[in-house]
Amino acid sequence: MEVRTKALVTVLLLGAVIGIYTLQSSNKNLLKGQLIKRDVPQANTATDASTQLPDLTADLVVVAPAEAGGDISVKATIKNLGPGLIDGKTPFKYSVYINKTEVFSNTDSYTTMAAGDSFGFTYPISKAIYQYPDAGKAKIVIDVNNAIAETSKDNNTKEVDYSLGK
Repeated sequence: MEVRTKALVTVLLLGAVIGIYTLQSSNKNLLKGQLIKRDVPQANTATDASTQLPDLTADLVVVAPAEAGGDISVKATIKNLGPGLIDGKTPFKYSVYINKTEVFSNTDSYTTMAAGDSFGFTYPISKAIYQYPDAGKAKIVIDVNNAIAETSKDNNTKEVDYSLGK
């Protein structure tokens, strides 16, 4: 490298370091991975926080293909209906099935869900791979391994019929 190029690179790097230092000194949380501060619900003083349990539940909708012979999709929503918090420290698994064949599963090991929080996803299910019929059942099961203590395990499964009709 020429002396002029080295000098330009040095000035640019020095400028970047000074810029980051200036931003960091004006916002202490900027470069610490905390861009959004979310308030975590506090324990009710009448009830110990350790006794408040979450209550995971699921909703499932089967979306017909846009064209005949296409793949169906499932829209799943996982909700915390209980007063307790899913703290993100205990991984839990959820799975989607078509006619008793598992077509999707995920172990969620980072999600924090306060009471009332939910998240959802849409998953396309390939007919070429799973060879499902034009009518049957789709199902989602949350917390498959019973890793999360909950107020109720009775609502951790949702099963719906689907029919692609011809």
